[in-house]
Amino acid sequence: MSVKVWVGGCLAAGVAAAGAAWFTVAAQEAETVHAVCGPDLGRDDVVAARSKGVAVVEAVENTRYREDGGSAYLTTRVKTLATLKGEFGEVLEVTQGVKNGGAPGRYATEDPDRYTVLEPGRQYVIAVQSGSTTDTAGSEAWAWYSEPAQRGIAGERDHWKRALATTPDTGANSGCEDVHAG
Repeated sequence: MSVKVWVGGCLAAGVAAAGAAWFTVAAQEAETVHAVCGPDLGRDDVVAARSKGVAVVEAVENTRYREDGGSAYLTTRVKTLATLKGEFGEVLEVTQGVKNGGAPGRYATEDPDRYTVLEPGRQYVIAVQSGSTTDTAGSEAWAWYSEPAQRGIAGERDHWKRALATTPDTGANSGCEDVHAG
């Protein structure tokens, strides 16, 4: 075998190896797209439309904290002050997802502006997605939205009446947005 053929073969193999290495690195650096889906809790018309029930409540007592599979839940007994959508019992148990707030008995949520931890003695607007809102035993309501009632009961009633009368556009109902991670 001549030296030229041998050198040519080595060169071809080197170019092929370099190309494969570049392709592998480029494939690892390719941008990935993840969809994050859920209703836009920043829009009260969407919250009102997508909820089973909406009410102004006063938190009476945190009754139970539990952890399950890496998630944590806080159940709070609330007193209904005004029903804005659906049916609510006079007193009911409401559960929400929380995380440990650092001190015993202190909890936090991922989005404290639209999902406030219910604290006894304070008034909130809550939106319930599932469970019993009439205090059926063993089926507490799941609050997926909660924020302080800052407009007073009459002001919250007027505000949410307008939100309930507004039909969210289709884009607001889909609740999906692309998050790029590269």
